Amino acid sequence: MFDEISRSIDEFGNSLLGALNNVQNAFGRELSVAKPIKENVLQMIGNTPLIRLNQIGSHIPNVEIYLKAEFCNPTGSVKDRTALSMILAAERRGELKPGGSVFQAGYNTTAISLAWISTIRQYKFKVFLAPDTEQEKIKELKSYGATVEVVQLAKGNWDDSLLETAKAAKEKEKGSVILNEFKDMANTNAHFLFTGPEIWRDLAGNVDAFVAGGGSGGTLSGVGRYLKSKKPSLRVIMGVSKNSRFIRKMVQGDSSIRLPESFDPKVTDQYIGVDRDEALRYQSELYQKEGIFAGLTTGTTLASAIHYAESLPTRDDQKTPSYKIIVLSPDRL
Repeated sequence: MFDEISRSIDEFGNSLLGALNNVQNAFGRELSVAKPIKENVLQMIGNTPLIRLNQIGSHIPNVEIYLKAEFCNPTGSVKDRTALSMILAAERRGELKPGGSVFQAGYNTTAISLAWISTIRQYKFKVFLAPDTEQEKIKELKSYGATVEVVQLAKGNWDDSLLETAKAAKEKEKGSVILNEFKDMANTNAHFLFTGPEIWRDLAGNVDAFVAGGGSGGTLSGVGRYLKSKKPSLRVIMGVSKNSRFIRKMVQGDSSIRLPESFDPKVTDQYIGVDRDEALRYQSELYQKEGIFAGLTTGTTLASAIHYAESLPTRDDQKTPSYKIIVLSPDRL
Protein backbone atom coordinates (compact mmCIF):
# COMPACT_ATOMS: atom_id res chain seq x y z
CA MET A 1 0.00 0.00 0.00
CA PHE A 2 2.75 2.42 0.98
CA ASP A 3 4.67 1.64 -2.21
CA GLU A 4 1.59 2.39 -4.31
CA ILE A 5 1.08 5.75 -2.62
CA SER A 6 4.77 6.57 -2.95
CA ARG A 7 4.72 5.64 -6.64
CA SER A 8 1.65 7.82 -7.23
CA ILE A 9 3.31 10.77 -5.53
CA ASP A 10 6.45 10.29 -7.62
CA GLU A 11 4.42 10.09 -10.82
CA PHE A 12 2.49 13.25 -9.90
CA GLY A 13 5.73 15.10 -9.09
CA ASN A 14 7.32 14.03 -12.36
CA SER A 15 4.28 15.05 -14.38
CA LEU A 16 4.19 18.44 -12.63
CA LEU A 17 7.90 19.02 -13.27
CA GLY A 18 7.35 18.03 -16.90
CA ALA A 19 4.56 20.57 -17.21
CA LEU A 20 6.75 23.29 -15.71
CA ASN A 21 9.54 22.43 -18.12
CA ASN A 22 7.08 22.68 -21.00
CA VAL A 23 6.19 26.18 -19.79
CA GLN A 24 9.91 26.99 -19.61
CA ASN A 25 10.43 25.76 -23.18
CA ALA A 26 7.48 27.80 -24.41
CA PHE A 27 8.57 31.07 -22.84
CA GLY A 28 12.36 30.75 -22.85
CA ARG A 29 14.90 30.66 -20.04
CA GLU A 30 14.21 34.26 -19.03
CA LEU A 31 10.70 33.23 -17.92
CA SER A 32 11.80 29.96 -16.33
CA VAL A 33 9.77 28.77 -13.35
CA ALA A 34 11.30 25.30 -13.23
CA LYS A 35 14.96 26.14 -12.50
CA PRO A 36 15.47 28.28 -9.39
CA ILE A 37 19.28 27.99 -9.64
CA LYS A 38 20.74 31.02 -11.45
CA GLU A 39 23.94 30.89 -13.48
CA ASN A 40 24.78 34.45 -12.40
CA VAL A 41 23.22 37.25 -10.38
CA LEU A 42 21.96 39.08 -13.51
CA GLN A 43 19.43 36.28 -13.95
CA MET A 44 17.81 37.60 -10.78
CA ILE A 45 16.50 40.52 -12.85
CA GLY A 46 12.87 40.13 -13.85
CA ASN A 47 10.22 37.50 -13.08
CA THR A 48 9.02 39.79 -10.31
CA PRO A 49 5.80 38.69 -8.58
CA LEU A 50 2.29 40.05 -8.81
CA ILE A 51 0.92 40.85 -5.34
CA ARG A 52 -2.84 41.13 -4.93
CA LEU A 53 -4.02 44.01 -2.73
CA ASN A 54 -6.62 42.85 -0.22
CA GLN A 55 -7.47 46.06 1.66
CA ILE A 56 -6.74 48.96 -0.67
CA GLY A 57 -9.46 49.15 -3.30
CA SER A 58 -11.70 46.65 -1.51
CA HIS A 59 -14.52 49.22 -1.50
CA ILE A 60 -14.84 48.86 -5.29
CA PRO A 61 -17.08 45.88 -6.15
CA ASN A 62 -15.67 43.05 -8.28
CA VAL A 63 -12.34 44.74 -9.02
CA GLU A 64 -8.96 43.16 -8.24
CA ILE A 65 -5.79 45.24 -8.03
CA TYR A 66 -2.33 43.68 -8.30
CA LEU A 67 1.10 45.26 -7.82
CA LYS A 68 3.82 44.24 -10.26
CA ALA A 69 6.55 44.23 -7.62
CA GLU A 70 9.57 45.60 -9.50
CA PHE A 71 11.18 46.47 -6.16
CA CYS A 72 12.09 42.76 -6.04
CA ASN A 73 14.81 43.31 -8.66
CA PRO A 74 18.37 43.11 -7.23
CA THR A 75 18.93 46.86 -6.75
CA GLY A 76 15.27 47.37 -5.84
CA SER A 77 14.21 48.98 -9.10
CA VAL A 78 12.59 48.29 -12.47
CA LYS A 79 15.60 50.11 -13.93
CA ASP A 80 17.65 46.92 -13.58
CA ARG A 81 15.72 45.70 -16.63
CA THR A 82 16.35 48.95 -18.51
CA ALA A 83 20.06 49.10 -17.69
CA LEU A 84 20.75 45.49 -18.62
CA SER A 85 18.85 45.82 -21.89
CA MET A 86 20.76 48.97 -22.87
CA ILE A 87 24.14 47.47 -22.01
CA LEU A 88 23.43 44.25 -23.93
CA ALA A 89 22.19 46.26 -26.91
CA ALA A 90 25.38 48.36 -26.90
CA GLU A 91 27.42 45.14 -26.79
CA ARG A 92 25.50 43.68 -29.74
CA ARG A 93 26.07 46.86 -31.75
CA GLY A 94 29.80 46.59 -31.05
CA GLU A 95 29.87 49.95 -29.27
CA LEU A 96 30.71 48.48 -25.87
CA LYS A 97 33.59 46.02 -25.65
CA PRO A 98 35.52 44.43 -22.76
CA GLY A 99 37.20 47.07 -20.63
CA GLY A 100 35.06 49.86 -22.09
CA SER A 101 33.41 52.73 -20.23
CA VAL A 102 29.79 53.67 -19.65
CA PHE A 103 28.89 57.31 -18.99
CA GLN A 104 25.70 58.69 -17.45
CA ALA A 105 24.54 62.28 -17.02
CA GLY A 106 22.77 62.96 -13.73
CA TYR A 107 21.53 60.90 -10.80
CA ASN A 108 18.52 58.59 -11.02
CA THR A 109 17.72 54.96 -10.25
CA THR A 110 18.94 54.01 -13.73
CA ALA A 111 22.41 55.26 -12.75
CA ILE A 112 22.38 52.88 -9.78
CA SER A 113 21.42 49.95 -12.02
CA LEU A 114 24.02 50.90 -14.65
CA ALA A 115 26.74 51.16 -11.99
CA TRP A 116 25.87 47.73 -10.60
CA ILE A 117 25.66 45.94 -13.96
CA SER A 118 28.79 47.70 -15.28
CA THR A 119 30.71 46.44 -12.25
CA ILE A 120 29.50 42.87 -12.83
CA ARG A 121 30.40 42.98 -16.53
CA GLN A 122 33.71 44.71 -15.73
CA TYR A 123 33.06 48.02 -17.45
CA LYS A 124 34.10 51.35 -15.98
CA PHE A 125 31.11 53.46 -15.05
CA LYS A 126 31.23 57.22 -14.56
CA VAL A 127 28.37 59.54 -13.71
CA PHE A 128 28.40 63.33 -14.01
CA LEU A 129 26.40 65.08 -11.31
CA ALA A 130 25.09 68.55 -10.59
CA PRO A 131 26.57 70.48 -7.63
CA ASP A 132 23.37 70.18 -5.56
CA THR A 133 23.31 66.36 -5.65
CA GLU A 134 22.76 65.00 -2.14
CA GLN A 135 25.78 63.41 -0.50
CA GLU A 136 23.78 60.26 0.30
CA LYS A 137 23.12 59.75 -3.41
CA ILE A 138 26.80 60.21 -4.21
CA LYS A 139 27.74 57.65 -1.53
CA GLU A 140 25.15 55.24 -2.91
CA LEU A 141 26.55 55.50 -6.45
CA LYS A 142 30.09 54.95 -5.22
CA SER A 143 29.00 51.91 -3.21
CA TYR A 144 27.78 50.34 -6.48
CA GLY A 145 31.14 50.96 -8.13
CA ALA A 146 30.57 54.27 -9.89
CA THR A 147 33.18 56.97 -10.41
CA VAL A 148 31.53 60.30 -9.65
CA GLU A 149 32.38 63.71 -11.08
CA VAL A 150 30.53 66.74 -9.74
CA VAL A 151 30.39 69.33 -12.50
CA GLN A 152 30.27 73.04 -11.69
CA LEU A 153 27.55 74.45 -13.91
CA ALA A 154 25.38 77.48 -14.28
CA LYS A 155 22.12 76.96 -12.39
CA GLY A 156 19.14 76.24 -14.61
CA ASN A 157 21.02 74.40 -17.37
CA TRP A 158 22.10 71.33 -15.47
CA ASP A 159 20.45 68.59 -17.54
CA ASP A 160 21.76 69.84 -20.88
CA SER A 161 25.14 70.79 -19.47
CA LEU A 162 25.66 67.43 -17.77
CA LEU A 163 24.86 65.65 -21.03
CA GLU A 164 27.29 67.89 -22.92
CA THR A 165 29.97 67.11 -20.33
CA ALA A 166 29.34 63.39 -20.80
CA LYS A 167 29.56 63.79 -24.59
CA ALA A 168 32.88 65.60 -24.27
CA ALA A 169 34.22 62.79 -22.08
CA LYS A 170 33.06 60.22 -24.62
CA GLU A 171 34.96 62.02 -27.41
CA LYS A 172 38.16 61.82 -25.38
CA GLU A 173 37.84 58.16 -24.36
CA LYS A 174 37.83 55.47 -27.01
CA GLY A 175 35.48 52.55 -26.39
CA SER A 176 33.05 54.52 -24.25
CA VAL A 177 29.27 54.92 -24.58
CA ILE A 178 26.59 57.18 -23.16
CA LEU A 179 23.46 55.22 -22.32
CA ASN A 180 20.32 57.34 -22.28
CA GLU A 181 17.05 55.64 -21.33
CA PHE A 182 15.06 58.57 -22.72
CA LYS A 183 16.30 57.88 -26.26
CA ASP A 184 17.33 54.22 -26.28
CA MET A 185 14.61 51.89 -27.57
CA ALA A 186 16.30 49.01 -25.76
CA ASN A 187 14.54 50.49 -22.72
CA THR A 188 11.06 50.11 -24.20
CA ASN A 189 11.90 46.76 -25.82
CA ALA A 190 12.94 45.24 -22.49
CA HIS A 191 9.40 45.67 -21.22
CA PHE A 192 7.79 44.50 -24.45
CA LEU A 193 9.90 41.34 -24.44
CA PHE A 194 9.83 40.48 -20.73
CA THR A 195 7.75 42.58 -18.30
CA GLY A 196 4.59 42.48 -20.41
CA PRO A 197 4.79 38.71 -21.11
CA GLU A 198 5.37 38.02 -17.41
CA ILE A 199 2.13 39.81 -16.49
CA TRP A 200 0.20 38.03 -19.24
CA ARG A 201 1.64 34.65 -18.19
CA ASP A 202 1.04 35.04 -14.47
CA LEU A 203 -2.62 36.01 -14.87
CA ALA A 204 -3.21 33.62 -17.77
CA GLY A 205 -4.27 36.56 -19.93
CA ASN A 206 -6.94 37.79 -17.48
CA VAL A 207 -5.75 41.40 -17.52
CA ASP A 208 -8.07 44.36 -18.11
CA ALA A 209 -5.99 47.45 -17.33
CA PHE A 210 -2.36 48.41 -16.75
CA VAL A 211 -1.27 51.48 -14.77
CA ALA A 212 2.29 52.81 -14.69
CA GLY A 213 4.12 56.07 -14.07
CA GLY A 214 5.92 58.40 -16.44
CA GLY A 215 9.68 58.82 -16.13
CA SER A 216 11.12 57.82 -19.49
CA GLY A 217 7.81 56.25 -20.52
CA GLY A 218 9.62 53.10 -21.61
CA THR A 219 8.01 50.75 -19.09
CA LEU A 220 4.46 51.89 -19.80
CA SER A 221 5.02 51.87 -23.58
CA GLY A 222 6.68 48.45 -23.73
CA VAL A 223 4.30 46.66 -21.36
CA GLY A 224 1.27 48.43 -22.80
CA ARG A 225 2.22 47.58 -26.38
CA TYR A 226 2.65 43.91 -25.53
CA LEU A 227 -0.58 43.59 -23.53
CA LYS A 228 -2.59 45.40 -26.21
CA SER A 229 -1.13 43.07 -28.84
CA LYS A 230 -2.65 40.20 -26.87
CA LYS A 231 -5.87 41.97 -25.86
CA PRO A 232 -6.74 45.12 -27.86
CA SER A 233 -9.54 46.12 -25.46
CA LEU A 234 -7.08 46.40 -22.54
CA ARG A 235 -6.73 49.92 -21.11
CA VAL A 236 -3.35 51.54 -20.45
CA ILE A 237 -3.31 54.39 -17.93
CA MET A 238 -0.43 56.67 -17.02
CA GLY A 239 -0.57 57.69 -13.37
CA VAL A 240 1.63 60.69 -12.59
CA SER A 241 1.77 63.87 -10.53
CA LYS A 242 -0.53 66.70 -11.58
CA ASN A 243 2.40 68.85 -12.71
CA SER A 244 4.07 66.06 -14.71
CA ARG A 245 5.32 66.99 -18.17
CA PHE A 246 3.14 64.20 -19.54
CA ILE A 247 0.02 65.86 -18.09
CA ARG A 248 1.13 69.30 -19.29
CA LYS A 249 1.84 68.00 -22.79
CA MET A 250 -0.81 65.33 -23.43
CA VAL A 251 -3.69 66.71 -21.33
CA GLN A 252 -3.10 70.46 -21.15
CA GLY A 253 -1.64 70.72 -24.66
CA ASP A 254 1.64 72.52 -23.87
CA SER A 255 3.42 72.24 -27.24
CA SER A 256 6.72 73.52 -25.83
CA ILE A 257 7.30 70.30 -23.88
CA ARG A 258 9.37 67.57 -25.49
CA LEU A 259 8.60 64.03 -24.37
CA PRO A 260 11.13 61.15 -24.27
CA GLU A 261 11.70 59.22 -27.48
CA SER A 262 11.25 55.98 -25.53
CA PHE A 263 7.61 56.93 -24.88
CA ASP A 264 4.90 55.94 -27.37
CA PRO A 265 1.81 58.14 -26.82
CA LYS A 266 -0.31 55.89 -29.06
CA VAL A 267 -0.22 53.17 -26.38
CA THR A 268 -1.69 55.31 -23.57
CA ASP A 269 -5.49 55.53 -23.28
CA GLN A 270 -5.75 57.85 -20.29
CA TYR A 271 -3.65 60.17 -18.12
CA ILE A 272 -4.51 60.60 -14.44
CA GLY A 273 -2.73 63.20 -12.33
CA VAL A 274 -2.68 63.15 -8.52
CA ASP A 275 -1.23 65.56 -5.99
CA ARG A 276 1.67 64.78 -3.69
CA ASP A 277 -0.44 64.52 -0.52
CA GLU A 278 -2.63 61.83 -2.06
CA ALA A 279 0.42 59.94 -3.33
CA LEU A 280 1.97 60.06 0.16
CA ARG A 281 -1.28 58.81 1.70
CA TYR A 282 -1.44 55.79 -0.59
CA GLN A 283 2.26 55.08 -0.09
CA SER A 284 1.62 55.03 3.67
CA GLU A 285 -1.54 52.95 3.35
CA LEU A 286 0.27 50.42 1.21
CA TYR A 287 2.51 49.67 4.17
CA GLN A 288 -0.09 50.05 6.90
CA LYS A 289 -2.79 47.96 5.19
CA GLU A 290 -0.86 45.59 2.93
CA GLY A 291 2.59 45.40 4.54
CA ILE A 292 4.30 46.55 1.34
CA PHE A 293 7.07 49.13 1.52
CA ALA A 294 7.41 50.93 -1.81
CA GLY A 295 8.34 54.37 -3.10
CA LEU A 296 6.35 57.54 -3.67
CA THR A 297 5.99 56.74 -7.38
CA THR A 298 4.04 53.64 -6.38
CA GLY A 299 1.84 55.83 -4.20
CA THR A 300 1.16 58.00 -7.23
CA THR A 301 0.35 55.16 -9.62
CA LEU A 302 -1.75 53.37 -7.01
CA ALA A 303 -3.79 56.51 -6.34
CA SER A 304 -4.31 56.87 -10.09
CA ALA A 305 -5.41 53.24 -10.33
CA ILE A 306 -7.98 53.77 -7.58
CA HIS A 307 -9.36 56.84 -9.40
CA TYR A 308 -9.62 54.78 -12.56
CA ALA A 309 -11.27 51.84 -10.79
CA GLU A 310 -13.81 54.13 -9.12
CA SER A 311 -14.75 55.54 -12.54
CA LEU A 312 -15.69 52.11 -13.91
CA PRO A 313 -19.35 51.11 -14.25
CA THR A 314 -20.58 49.40 -11.09
CA ARG A 315 -19.89 45.67 -11.21
CA ASP A 316 -22.21 44.29 -8.51
CA ASP A 317 -22.98 41.08 -10.39
CA GLN A 318 -20.65 38.54 -8.81
CA LYS A 319 -21.16 36.23 -11.78
CA THR A 320 -19.26 38.72 -13.92
CA PRO A 321 -15.51 38.00 -13.95
CA SER A 322 -13.59 40.42 -11.75
CA TYR A 323 -11.91 43.36 -13.48
CA LYS A 324 -8.17 42.99 -13.01
CA ILE A 325 -5.92 46.07 -12.81
CA ILE A 326 -2.12 45.78 -12.74
CA VAL A 327 -0.21 48.63 -11.07
CA LEU A 328 3.52 48.77 -11.74
CA SER A 329 5.52 49.42 -8.56
CA PRO A 330 8.88 50.63 -9.89
CA ASP A 331 11.06 50.77 -6.79
CA ARG A 332 11.26 50.59 -3.03
CA LEU A 333 12.68 54.08 -2.47
